[in-house]
Amino acid sequence: MSLSGETINEVTDLFKALSDPGRLKIIYALSDSEMSVTELAESLEVKQSALSHQLKILKNVRLVGVRREGRKRVYSLADDHVYNLLTQVISHANEKR
Repeated sequence: MSLSGETINEVTDLFKALSDPGRLKIIYALSDSEMSVTELAESLEVKQSALSHQLKILKNVRLVGVRREGRKRVYSLADDHVYNLLTQVISHANEKR
């Protein structure tokens, strides 16, 4: 398998997005259920403005998706690949040496 420069850049951006503890917490929270910004902010005990900035980064690398529900936006994991990636990385981190 060969990797194009574009693919390498996209993968690098994805890992950069996941390397932030706050964004990782967001991904983990969304692995349980979809949530609005208000619900996520309360769950993670962060300000909505800071959370919105992090969600924008995660959305830009296609880790989260968003849909409108009336006036609010509801966020969820973009697809099953994101959940699988998260669980595999957590499993790897928890492996005993």
